[in-house]
Amino acid sequence: MSLQNIVLIVLVTSVILLALLLVLLSIVQRKLKGTQYQEQRRLKSLLPTRTKDKRWLEQAHKTYPVLDELPVIKKLLHRMRSRLTLIHAGNEIMIRSRAAALTLMIVACILLISLLSFLWTSSWVSRATIMLVSIYLGGILSDLFIGRLAKQMLYDQSSMILDIRHEYHQTHMVQVSLENSAERSKPMVAMHARQIAGILAAVDPEDELQRYYEVAPNRYMKQLAGVSYKIGEYGDADIHKGERSIYLSMLGNIREEIHMDINRRERIDRLLYGIVFVAVSPVFMLDPIRKWAESMFPIVTNYYNSAWGLYSLILLYITFIVSFVALRILKGVDEDTQAIKDEGKWLNRLLKNKWVYRVTDRITPEEHEPVHFKVAGVLKDANSGLSHHAYYLQKTLAAVGIFLLVVIIQFSIHVNIRHNLLHPNVLITTGGNQTESQKMLSEERYAFEQSLIGELVARDITPDQMLLYIQEQAEHKPFLQSSLDQNAYAQQLMNRVEQYHREYYKWYELLLAFGLAAAGFFLPDAYLIIRTQLRKWEMQNEVDGFNTLSMMLSQFPNISVYEIIEWLHRYSYIFERQLLRCMLDYEAGGWDAIEKLKEDARFVPLERLADRLQVAADLIPVKKAFDDMDAERAFAMDQRKEHYEKVISRKSTLGKMFGFLPMQATFTLYLLLPFVYMAFQQLGDLTVVTGKM
Repeated sequence: MSLQNIVLIVLVTSVILLALLLVLLSIVQRKLKGTQYQEQRRLKSLLPTRTKDKRWLEQAHKTYPVLDELPVIKKLLHRMRSRLTLIHAGNEIMIRSRAAALTLMIVACILLISLLSFLWTSSWVSRATIMLVSIYLGGILSDLFIGRLAKQMLYDQSSMILDIRHEYHQTHMVQVSLENSAERSKPMVAMHARQIAGILAAVDPEDELQRYYEVAPNRYMKQLAGVSYKIGEYGDADIHKGERSIYLSMLGNIREEIHMDINRRERIDRLLYGIVFVAVSPVFMLDPIRKWAESMFPIVTNYYNSAWGLYSLILLYITFIVSFVALRILKGVDEDTQAIKDEGKWLNRLLKNKWVYRVTDRITPEEHEPVHFKVAGVLKDANSGLSHHAYYLQKTLAAVGIFLLVVIIQFSIHVNIRHNLLHPNVLITTGGNQTESQKMLSEERYAFEQSLIGELVARDITPDQMLLYIQEQAEHKPFLQSSLDQNAYAQQLMNRVEQYHREYYKWYELLLAFGLAAAGFFLPDAYLIIRTQLRKWEMQNEVDGFNTLSMMLSQFPNISVYEIIEWLHRYSYIFERQLLRCMLDYEAGGWDAIEKLKEDARFVPLERLADRLQVAADLIPVKKAFDDMDAERAFAMDQRKEHYEKVISRKSTLGKMFGFLPMQATFTLYLLLPFVYMAFQQLGDLTVVTGKM
């Protein structure tokens, strides 16, 4: 059959199939236009449908009991649950579903990256590093997911407050406004609106309000609950007489605070978007970079396996750790209060052992010593929950851990160098543009040198005997050039044997380990200093919120200074402990308690607010103490926006610096320095050759 006939048959068959498809399409279209089919589609659209997200959450909810039985995963599950409880308070099904879904996602990420590490590299050090990075990425994913939920809740809260304002304009009743707005709001915040409405209808609303404060998702929902309770209990201003509604004014202020928080979170997320994955990527590049360099330039193997190369690799890992920790801190917007409460739990468990407590007590300063008060100030400034004994136990464990780690690394470096002397990279001898016969001779030479050096290392002979033995073994070997200087060749092999014997643990390495351990003892101090500095950036944000909150509360005619301090304590993350102490001391004297608050806080903007509270506590009414804040509000908001810009700009600069630091360190320490080493090595060989000419 000719080619023309085959093409004709294919064309005729295609035309027939196309005609059949057109006929079938016309029949289907006629049926779709029928009223019965249209009615079926309409009824089907009325049925509730489950999205993919809902189906996934249902499946995750079924796995919750299974995950709760697994030892390690159980802790991760409870950690996710405690963080999600603040967002979905009261909705147990949603808490379990999302906690299980998030736990499964993190575990899947860790397992997937860990399995890929076995395919990606053959080095166990690289595999262990990638596995640790997978755990870090799991924590980042949980932060991203929960941060997205928290941000979505802020958007929904803003819309809900707008609905409450609309309903309150019509009904002038707080409880009814909350209930009606809950019907129009998203489920995540509608549940909280119903809870607040239930507080107003309770038999003991004040007790229910205190319970809600413990489960409220954020400070803004606490403010909404407190304001709604105040208005529901004591009433609003008389709107019919032309007075401004206190409730509507406070709702507007709360919504403005939410918008500023949303903008701050959006800016930070946008500026630091993806920077974590840029910082993590060099970890996966180390092994491919080394394999490429060793295949193209075999001599760089000597650098990678030398002491300098191994110490540069350790420095690279330290750079990775510092960058990862710094990015994790910088991406945070507010402090994790649960983490602060859990801080030092395992240290306190260790302190229950009497021997551990006795050792720690010996290095912990006494209460009358000046160091004790200095450490107390540092812990207070960093908002740390550690006790003095727990803090010094942490410092001791850091020093001991670093000492043991350095000693292990030093022994590992000696073992690695010895192994490289016995088994150097074969491509150094057999590589290059060699013919097949030359390559075979080079392989024989490599096997001979490897066997001979291993034999000389095992035998205990003098250098003169070693020299004669090498010359005797190398005599009449076909893979050695006839023009080769036997004495120089023997001396070269002897140098490798002597270098092998010199690779033992030396006294100055022990001193280095002790020096690094001493530096590790002060590592927690450096962490607290960094934490204090980052906390100072957020102090102004919180005090600005204090000013707005105090201005709102001063509009209530029967408000007291103690109630304002109580509200500030509920609003606060950073000054929570100082405000709690002020509340406890207030009964003994308001003026002295607020004076103590100023001493504890040691922050000028908060001291100015405390001055107003002091005056309102003893001299003038609360409303007069804060009457000028409303007039200064516009200027204060401009100052606040400018402060936000500065903080966000600093975080962006530091985030980009730490984000690109691992890549720059990898390029310098793991790629540039080996090539510099290779260049100097070849320059030295060239000098030897020219010297003989």
